[in-house]
Amino acid sequence: MYILPQPTRCLKLLCVLQTCMLCLGVSQIAFLMTLIVTPEVGTAMFFLWICAIFFCFSGNFALIPTATNRCFGSQYFSMNYGLVFTANAVTTPIGAMLSSTLAEPLGWFGMFCVLSGFTLAGLMLTYFFSAKQPDGKDV
Repeated sequence: MYILPQPTRCLKLLCVLQTCMLCLGVSQIAFLMTLIVTPEVGTAMFFLWICAIFFCFSGNFALIPTATNRCFGSQYFSMNYGLVFTANAVTTPIGAMLSSTLAEPLGWFGMFCVLSGFTLAGLMLTYFFSAKQPDGKDV
């Protein structure tokens, strides 16, 4: 079994992690923007689209712990990931209030566009994010 040198393995993992995050985000935008046409096709397509959107959403919960560990190290991983995960506790009520306020004036497609815009902002952050380890090396 061939074992890659450590820097090459880290670079490969980072590329895979970033690629996975980008693919999840693009998929989520595609499913959100086409969700509006699912009633015309049938309930089976609506069911598949909702499952796909939640698959994309859940994929972040699988990838963010790895990203947190790579960026901040494993020594204080539990505290750092706890802080990252706490963002969900803050943003969920804000998202609920925003969606209840904006749903009527914007309509469903407008809400899907807003969600896609937030996902696109996350994609931009993912693409341009560059973290350094304490010794100055790239993560």
